Amino acid sequence: MDAIPLLVMTKPFGALSPGRLAETLATLGADGAELVVRDGQTATPAEPARLREVAAELTRHGLRLGVVTTDLVEADGTAEEILRGCAELGVPLVRLGWWRYDATEGYHRIQDRARRDLAALAGLGRRHGVRLALQLHHGTIHPSAAHALRLTEELDVYLDPGNQAMESSEQLSMSLDLLGDRVACVGVKNVAWRDAGPQWQPLADGGVVDWPATLRSLRARGYAGPLSLHAHYPMADPVADVGRDLTHLREVISLPGSATVRP
Repeated sequence: MDAIPLLVMTKPFGALSPGRLAETLATLGADGAELVVRDGQTATPAEPARLREVAAELTRHGLRLGVVTTDLVEADGTAEEILRGCAELGVPLVRLGWWRYDATEGYHRIQDRARRDLAALAGLGRRHGVRLALQLHHGTIHPSAAHALRLTEELDVYLDPGNQAMESSEQLSMSLDLLGDRVACVGVKNVAWRDAGPQWQPLADGGVVDWPATLRSLRARGYAGPLSLHAHYPMADPVADVGRDLTHLREVISLPGSATVRP
């Protein structure tokens, strides 16, 4: 595996200013950001122009805007503005929203709606020249590679072993067989199975996902895209906690045969 970038998902940092966010990520030693565009965050759907400010500050600190994560599920005016902005900035990947499973609506109705929505979003992505990805996410109709591929033949997929572990798991080797070169990014986090059910926990504390083995599998398949660190557990000090997880991830990557990251 060639040297790959380590991104940090910005969700734990809330609505920091673009400058503070970039400074924080640089201090942590990240290579760049997976920027969450959501209410309560540095960039919001109501202010898509903020993307340009964030990108400029990241560049000023020697970082990249590697992924823009959105809640987009329709090819509407908001999607148009965000994708146009990402295209202008050269953002390499935009992560779309989720299609939640609801037993009262039923799988097949949600599937039909998701297929229509994804086809329309794919068309918007083509028009702007932006690469789009659907995340494997628990609680949705796309928790696994097999399920995601029932929805779209065009879009790439955001692999997320931690999310897959929240609903048991699809065997990683099968996920990679199914997805091939459509794996656009890999989310990195971990989960513990407890009496009360599965719960997120710090990456540095281990968990269900065997990350050394996962990274070896990705290396064997020639994966060269980014790894993006996610931190969803309760945090007293987001900067310190994310920093601890990022240090642990670098240690795991340094194990023989795991991967090579950018210096």
